[in-house]
Amino acid sequence: MQGFEKDPLNDQQDGGDASEHLRTILANIWLILAVTALFCLASVVYHSRLPNMYTAGAQILVEKVDVPKSSQEMMMPSFRGEEDYYGTQLAILTGRKVAAIVAKELEPIPPYAITARRLPKTRIIALSVTQRDPEWAAKIANKFAEVYVREGNREQLFIGEQILKLIPEEDMDSKDVELIQQAGSMEQVKQFNKKEYAESLSAITNDPVIQRLRNEKLEIQSRISEMSQRYKPNHPNVRDLQERLQYVENELKERTRRILSNIRATLGGESRISNVKILEEAYPPGIPSSPNRPRGILIHTIMGLMAGVALVIGFERMNQKIRSDRDFKNVPLPFLGNIPLLEGFSKMKKKSIELKRKAVSLVDALKTDPILSDAIASVRTHILFSMPYEKSRRIMLTSCIPDEGKTTVSVLLSLSLTTLGRKILLIDADMRRPFAHNYVGTRNEKGLSDYLIGQATMEEIVRDIEGSTLKMISAGNQTPNPSELVASDRFKQLLEYAEQHFDRVVIDVPPVLFIPDGLIIAKHVHSGVLVCGSGMVHKKTVQQVKEKFDSIGHSFIGIVVNKVDYAATGGRYKYYQSYKSYYAKAGKKAEVA
Repeated sequence: MQGFEKDPLNDQQDGGDASEHLRTILANIWLILAVTALFCLASVVYHSRLPNMYTAGAQILVEKVDVPKSSQEMMMPSFRGEEDYYGTQLAILTGRKVAAIVAKELEPIPPYAITARRLPKTRIIALSVTQRDPEWAAKIANKFAEVYVREGNREQLFIGEQILKLIPEEDMDSKDVELIQQAGSMEQVKQFNKKEYAESLSAITNDPVIQRLRNEKLEIQSRISEMSQRYKPNHPNVRDLQERLQYVENELKERTRRILSNIRATLGGESRISNVKILEEAYPPGIPSSPNRPRGILIHTIMGLMAGVALVIGFERMNQKIRSDRDFKNVPLPFLGNIPLLEGFSKMKKKSIELKRKAVSLVDALKTDPILSDAIASVRTHILFSMPYEKSRRIMLTSCIPDEGKTTVSVLLSLSLTTLGRKILLIDADMRRPFAHNYVGTRNEKGLSDYLIGQATMEEIVRDIEGSTLKMISAGNQTPNPSELVASDRFKQLLEYAEQHFDRVVIDVPPVLFIPDGLIIAKHVHSGVLVCGSGMVHKKTVQQVKEKFDSIGHSFIGIVVNKVDYAATGGRYKYYQSYKSYYAKAGKKAEVA
């Protein structure tokens, strides 16, 4: 018997937030699947309406060049600052200027999308154009590459022309430059000497022949200066050095002229080398590049699954109503047990009322339902163990709001207490909405209200319950002032009489949130139990009711959660299924502990 008094629903270890979330997901699996299916269906419809897009690509070789002091430096590839350089080229390739030229040359041009990127560790730019028509995609890509190369060469030509203006003409010496400056022509030479600029070009200064000739010239000039101090100008040695100096100057001038001639030829376009080149032209693609329908539908389906899980867990966290033992973390009262949802009993009760048949009794339900009997036995055990016998002889059961099932729990607890060999009296003190008599198969003829107004004796109102040793006092005929009746001395005398003739008295009290009867009756009882319908009452409401009873010094010993749907408790439902099959295999019926 002791093994049945433990509620298996309360015996579950707290597996943390992960296990709580898992139970929530399992309990709402159909809602999650519905959200997932909705996302999947919407994704299928969306992707089926998307048009096929084709991507054509071309590749362009771009050698990095700087704008140097000389044309030779301009024509030589450089690899410094490549990220900035190629980033600039990508911006130019996909910029408005090139796009405007392409649109003008291909007018009319359909809508398209263009992207460009540099292939890693190469000097190649990959150009991609996406369009609905594969032919147009390839055509636009090739035109972009063509315009980019053409405009790049034109830009180089412009730079060469600007540098060419700064290089002196053939046979122009310093005297010519002075004459030009005095005449006010050629604005390019106003600010500096062209000859000096030409001699400063790196193509000349870095030329090894010129460097050798310049060094030799300096050496000869030094020797002439040294001999001039000892010999006259007509001395043979001095004349030989001057002739040698003249020869070196002529060679230096000829070498400079030849280099400048080559630079002018290069800048003038006679021997231009382009730094951009189309490596691969774009061809019309055979298959669409987008949309990837299987991948898109899969992603949206996964998103739907995640959204469903997040929705369920979010609602679970926002739901502050008491539904089972898992919701007692922030509730200020101890948990006494769960009572399962009696769907079959509720249907039978309604049907018997409609057909005016004999009332359906909870006595039979308690005897035939092992899960119900064990659940109420667990509640009974928690109540009796929470206080000594003398402090649990008068037990009040109430709820916060109507229809939470406090009358059902009161009847079940009373029937369960009789199995301990005790004399139990159940009093239906809910004179506003009396139901207890319907749950034990009896009638509400004379009862509590009749006794309190002096129209019935104690012997007349105490009735036997068929199939059980339980005694009961029904609510009696309806009265307009039930609060005044329970506050009378006659009600106190009734409880004193009941305590003398019965081991325990269970009192079914009206909901206490807005009705004062419970506060009045609480002063005459030893302990109170608050019944909460699963998913019916908010935690703040429970806190409010508790504060009311604390203010008069009669708090509750705990809470019983009624109408718990075991099928909605996730993995614990399987435990109850196997627990129920245990009785079937053993050939036993559930016995109340």
